[in-house]
Amino acid sequence: MRSLLESGGVRTGFWVNEFMTPAIGHILRAANCDLVTFDMEHSGLGYDTVRAALRFAEAAGLATVVRPPSKLYQDIARALDVGAKSLMFPMVDTADEAREIVACMKYRPRGIRGVTTQHFYDRFTRGDLGPKLKEEDHATTVIALIETRLGIDNVDAIAAVDGVDCLYLGHVDLSVDLGVPGQNDDPGLLDATRALAEACRRHGKSFIWDLGAPGGLEEMVRLGARIVMCGSDTGALRDAIAALVSEVHMKYRQK
Repeated sequence: MRSLLESGGVRTGFWVNEFMTPAIGHILRAANCDLVTFDMEHSGLGYDTVRAALRFAEAAGLATVVRPPSKLYQDIARALDVGAKSLMFPMVDTADEAREIVACMKYRPRGIRGVTTQHFYDRFTRGDLGPKLKEEDHATTVIALIETRLGIDNVDAIAAVDGVDCLYLGHVDLSVDLGVPGQNDDPGLLDATRALAEACRRHGKSFIWDLGAPGGLEEMVRLGARIVMCGSDTGALRDAIAALVSEVHMKYRQK
């Protein structure tokens, strides 16, 4: 993920919530995706499953993101130790909360992450520990999901936190918090998206945008969107099946 953020152009990502097959990484790569996000917050995924799924994605050459089930240290540390390099955190509301998350992600003296050796994070290699920890601290990235009014009010301060690499608007939760559930055409949601994009630009952070979120693709790229998330496994499968079934029904059901 770090290499992806440091490269140019607009990159594409995809959410995986259910289909953790050995082929998933290669399927997404064949679809020209650049990264995959594995969601542990809103699914039944456990660490053993995610550990394997990360290897599937890596084998296909995809960058990976994991959304852990919570913002607690034990969930952050375990996700990192099974080989996740980039973590996405829900409902980051304040700069202090963002700083606490960064501390859990980084080794001392910068943070409080516990050290293990010859494990997934260093690919089980030997070598001097100091350079390994420095390299890992550089590789790990933090994505803050801004999903509440409070988060939007504090978005500039959150973006200013050293160690926060990307901001991503959680438009569904935000719509509920604003009292307009699922109404993507609500002006407040679009204003929030633009405020997040501006905070990213001001502080040199990466702006992640979702094709299903408020705003249009061209405007969001113009505002600085570096990564565009293009859907989820469950939604894509449902819609593809529905399109085929609808075609059959239209031709034959009424006959």
